[in-house]
Amino acid sequence: MRDAAPHILIVDDDPAIREALAAALQGTYVVHSAATGKEACALLRRHAVAAIVLDAVLGDEHGLDLIARFRTLSRARILLLTGHSSEELAIRAVRTQVDDYLKKPVKLPELQATLSRLVHQGEPLLDPVAHACRLLDEHPEQQHTTASLAKEVGLSERHLRRRFQEAYGKTPRRYLTEVRMQRARKLLRTTRLGIEQIAQAVGYARLTTFCRIFKTSCGVTPSEFRSHQGSLGDRKVRPRRRRRVDGRK
Repeated sequence: MRDAAPHILIVDDDPAIREALAAALQGTYVVHSAATGKEACALLRRHAVAAIVLDAVLGDEHGLDLIARFRTLSRARILLLTGHSSEELAIRAVRTQVDDYLKKPVKLPELQATLSRLVHQGEPLLDPVAHACRLLDEHPEQQHTTASLAKEVGLSERHLRRRFQEAYGKTPRRYLTEVRMQRARKLLRTTRLGIEQIAQAVGYARLTTFCRIFKTSCGVTPSEFRSHQGSLGDRKVRPRRRRRVDGRK
């Protein structure tokens, strides 16, 4: 199995169906399976799943009722399998953001073709936590909050904070501060931008806030850091002009 193979989650309360679907898809995907909504949510927290094959009826649970919970944990495509065909079900499927649905009994070639289309449709799906990290790395100047990041990547704020801490060893807020300070140090070393301009460039509207956080992070003020580094970073500081003997420049 290739390490880069997409992960698929099968959610069905019938063990025979789970085994049959897993056997049919294992040559192409990394397959996980769950019998209940609770088991499925636990797997979504641990794996970056590209698509979910969801049975419409799971014992006492209805598959469509689980989708809102799934959406707080993952941006995976959702393929609904149903033994019924009705206008009402189709409307509910659309409203709950199901990406496609197939009627049982499912023909394996049709299932494989549908999954392939969903998984490879558009840009590859990023793991939500990796997506949040990329947003912080690429746009530290924006006014990110954990709540805004969670909304952007399709997770609840609580789940994003917990999973980000597990993946990177710090909260999104702390990670953003470190990215901003790294960029600020680079700008101080390599540009002639003023301190206030640099503060704004890395996402701080208030100069006092930027200077306070910079000193806490780096041990010196931005001005002291720049004077120690030289105004143009790796360039050598120009030597001072020698005074004439009579004291005039």
